[in-house]
Amino acid sequence: MTTPTKPILHNGFKVRDNLTVKGRIERIFFTEVYELSDGKFLYLFTNMRPEEVIDRGKKYDVVTINHEEKKYLGVIINLHSHEKITDIIDNLTTLRGFDCVAGMQGLKNLLISDVIEPLKNPEKFLKFKLSIPNGILLYGPPGCGKTFIVKKLAEELNYNFFELSPSSVATPWVHGAVGNIAKVFEMAKMQAPAIIFIDEIEGLIPKREELTSSADIKKEEINEFLLQLNNAGANKILVVGATNRPHMIDTAIMRSGRMDKRIFVGPPDFEARKDMFRIFLSGRPYDKDINFDKLATKTEFYVGSDIELIVTQAARLAVAKDKSFIDEQMLLESTGKFQPSISKEEIAYYDQFTNLERS
Repeated sequence: MTTPTKPILHNGFKVRDNLTVKGRIERIFFTEVYELSDGKFLYLFTNMRPEEVIDRGKKYDVVTINHEEKKYLGVIINLHSHEKITDIIDNLTTLRGFDCVAGMQGLKNLLISDVIEPLKNPEKFLKFKLSIPNGILLYGPPGCGKTFIVKKLAEELNYNFFELSPSSVATPWVHGAVGNIAKVFEMAKMQAPAIIFIDEIEGLIPKREELTSSADIKKEEINEFLLQLNNAGANKILVVGATNRPHMIDTAIMRSGRMDKRIFVGPPDFEARKDMFRIFLSGRPYDKDINFDKLATKTEFYVGSDIELIVTQAARLAVAKDKSFIDEQMLLESTGKFQPSISKEEIAYYDQFTNLERS
């Protein structure tokens, strides 16, 4: 709906050096659309403050307009359409993909460079005979967010998401599981590009040499999965497995052209822990002078559920002590009550699998 109102910016208004407003085209609810002197368009959002939106500077040409003692957020685009306005507003106000993953910048950068970029720009990589990922394996301690990260990876890629697990393909019928595995891949192919995610992949693809001689049906399931995995990339399907026990997976899955990239997902890093404290305190009254660096330092090897438990316990302390907000001392006191879910010994166990990360 176009609303007739007086434009906020006048013709000739200087947006930045050598760029001025040519004229307002329309106003759609809380967005004013201007044509600019270089032929591009400016969306001026009247109900969003620049400091309140998600930083999308890498995706959009974002500007801050100072006018009559007010600050307005603007986005400069090449082509104007009502659908584009909706998409941009959605992107500026909704967390998606890796924006939802607290900290873990090293892991996100690795996924961007080794998985997302090759899948989005395959020609550039194939030119230099670099492989395009067919499948990836995430391994590491439980509770470190492997499933969550895969779902956010699907959002970053704009891929459809399918889950496959031993229980979801199990059937009392002989050879039934083999057919169910094929069906999942067929559904993903029909809705490609897609991710097929297998949590606890060692349950679906255990080491065949450790199976009993009577486990021929299970071996058929493994063979079917490996066959489907071989063809996944050609069908625009990325297969992602996750495991807490990499020593239990059949080694055939690691062969070239199958799960080409193996990535260790460890406990939340320093920045992630800081973000998690802020996230779990959000919506609760708390002291704005809390030293989040100190809390992150005190919580090495703590996972997200541990930090959530600490914040919840601190909230209970605030209620019990009849305080008006959660303070730093309450959080430190609560931290002392809980041990981290992951021990140094567990981390040491995963160190022996660093050879998996070759690609």
